Amino acid sequence: MGYARIAAEHGDIKVYLARCAAEKEAHEAEFKRQQYEQQRLAALEASKGSFSELFRDYIEDRKRNEVSEQQIKEFERVLANELEGVKVGVDGEPVDVMAIKAKDVKPEHVKLLLKPIWDRGATRQAGKVRSFLVAAFNYGLRAEHHIDRSSQKSYGLEMNPADAVVVPNTSKPGERALTDEELKQFWRTITQIESVGPIMARAFLFAFATAGQRPFQFIREPWHSYDLKNKYVKIIDSKGRGGKKRLHIVPLSERALQILEEVRAQQPEEAVYPWSIDGQRPIHPSSLPHAVSEWRKTSHAKLDGEPIPKFTPRDIRRTCTQFMQRHGIKNFDSDALQSHGQTGVVGKHYRNNPEAKLPEMRLTMAAYDAALGRLLDTPDTGSDA
Repeated sequence: MGYARIAAEHGDIKVYLARCAAEKEAHEAEFKRQQYEQQRLAALEASKGSFSELFRDYIEDRKRNEVSEQQIKEFERVLANELEGVKVGVDGEPVDVMAIKAKDVKPEHVKLLLKPIWDRGATRQAGKVRSFLVAAFNYGLRAEHHIDRSSQKSYGLEMNPADAVVVPNTSKPGERALTDEELKQFWRTITQIESVGPIMARAFLFAFATAGQRPFQFIREPWHSYDLKNKYVKIIDSKGRGGKKRLHIVPLSERALQILEEVRAQQPEEAVYPWSIDGQRPIHPSSLPHAVSEWRKTSHAKLDGEPIPKFTPRDIRRTCTQFMQRHGIKNFDSDALQSHGQTGVVGKHYRNNPEAKLPEMRLTMAAYDAALGRLLDTPDTGSDA
């Protein structure tokens, strides 16, 4: 456009040209701003973690919270065997759900992951995996806003898609508890079974003598955890929600100490672990059910000519709990002795010193041991031993 025409249409030429330059500059600036915003949003979207990264981040968080090594291995096993690389049909196309951005995972994706586990008959496993996924997404929802968070991964979650998926609970709570006569018969005869080693047999006796402590917990403790002079054993209890470790100190009765003396006599002098064949490696807890099965094959597993109903090592704990109930031991004291964790503010912030609880638990153990002694000292009435 010529200057004459500019002057005719717009007046002052300099003012017009300055206005055009300003408009051009503003347009270019807006273009750059939009371009930068698009790049920023694209980078933000690209930085959003996948479902797989969320689960791995959750595992790392559990490690920092002192969850047991066994629980961590279970998380990793589930990720590797049940989740990672599993492709499911979504709208007719195979989709690797774990590769999807965590924020884009919907309840239907979670359901499709769990369905193969359920369909193969592993119903309890399906429920367990669902609980892991619920926990992982809950972690992701709160982690980005945690003031002390170390990971910089972003997930952009707005909901927990695993929460909406229902997995029916098909497991039945355990009900089997040995009667007093069954307990006495097992106590008196388990050490007589040739196919059950003397160390293994006494592990059962020790479980009963310590009011139903979990065998897989005291078996893994080395000799230095057993303070025979002060009559207690320190156990790391990682059972319960999240598998978080906590110290549990169990008072030892004279009966329990006698069992440990018998175990010591069966081992080499340099033994590291009490519940061990060679003293160097603890026996595997999975061998305990086999030992019970071996006992049940013998004539000792009868009362009044009738076979004693099937039970498992897990039932020992329930047996001891109900035994304490019948002998007037209060539930609170029984729970403390068996390391059922206290909940709430009081348990977390005040009654959280295991050593402070030891004097009270000694009284509970003494009451339990006295009742156990009365049972074991009564004459046989119906055994076939």
